[in-house]
Amino acid sequence: MQILMDFLQLTHAEAQALAEFAAELLNRAQAPTLAFQEQVEILSTQGGVLSALSMDQCAQLIEMHEDHYRELLAPQYTLQLQHRMIEVGDLYYRWGLPPLWIMTTSSLFAADFEAFAADLSLPQRRPLMAALYKRLRRDEAWQMEGYRLAGDHVRRQLERSPLRDALTGLLNRAALDEMLPTALDRARRNGTKVAVARLDFDAFRCVNDAHGAVLGDLVLQQLAERLRRALRRTDLVVRLDADDFVLVLEDIHRLENIAPLLERLQLDLDVPYTLSDTLLWQCPISMGITLYPDDNVDAQGLLRHTEQVLREVKANKAQRERFWGVYGQ
Repeated sequence: MQILMDFLQLTHAEAQALAEFAAELLNRAQAPTLAFQEQVEILSTQGGVLSALSMDQCAQLIEMHEDHYRELLAPQYTLQLQHRMIEVGDLYYRWGLPPLWIMTTSSLFAADFEAFAADLSLPQRRPLMAALYKRLRRDEAWQMEGYRLAGDHVRRQLERSPLRDALTGLLNRAALDEMLPTALDRARRNGTKVAVARLDFDAFRCVNDAHGAVLGDLVLQQLAERLRRALRRTDLVVRLDADDFVLVLEDIHRLENIAPLLERLQLDLDVPYTLSDTLLWQCPISMGITLYPDDNVDAQGLLRHTEQVLREVKANKAQRERFWGVYGQ
């Protein structure tokens, strides 16, 4: 982050250009604010990315945008402005807005600044636009940092809560019941998909019967770590019971998006599990997947469908080419 911030420092010429034109840009601030207000009204309609926000929250969003326009033109970029951008990113996370929203608002500012600079001479336009773009990139970076910190805070709270599985440290069924409906809400607002997958060993009982529950628990801990390592930090990995695990992947646009992940998982999960210095255990894993809202049911319905596909995959394991199946295919 520090390297990026150093790169985004304004040169003397850029700072001069910003100071020279800031007053003119401020005089026309009402027009971009009105344009943003129109965008908010459109996006807050049913199915829009802001449709889950209240009228007060939409009004706050417009006010924040207006304040941000003025702050971009401030003579100096202060620590106070940096902290405010972090708070904005935190607010976006708490409101359930996607990270893409940060870039969307920046693009609206950029379009207005480019329209203003179109009539300037090239020697005037270059340093001014360089200064404004650096300010926009800087604010994006700090907003994304606030967004990330907010997500980390939520995850740390979960780690200290009864929503964690004691053996593996993963989320448990209570967490899934709480978080999966929220993930589906976000997908509806953002126009994206959620992949829900259910997996378990084809014969986990064998390791317990042959080597005891202690070594069986060791296998589950290794499996949990492999799943956690394979997924993004924003994805959910849940242990329901015994060797029954659920994955929830957000911001998916089509099934093909998760194909590389599934291929990596297959390679990783085929590696034998270490029971001791001299003892390894290996067992195939099966997975059932469904994609919301293609599978347009509630959270519990999705879990039932993944379990149904999981059973079908297991029943055909002698003939299957891959360890997963997809509901409806």
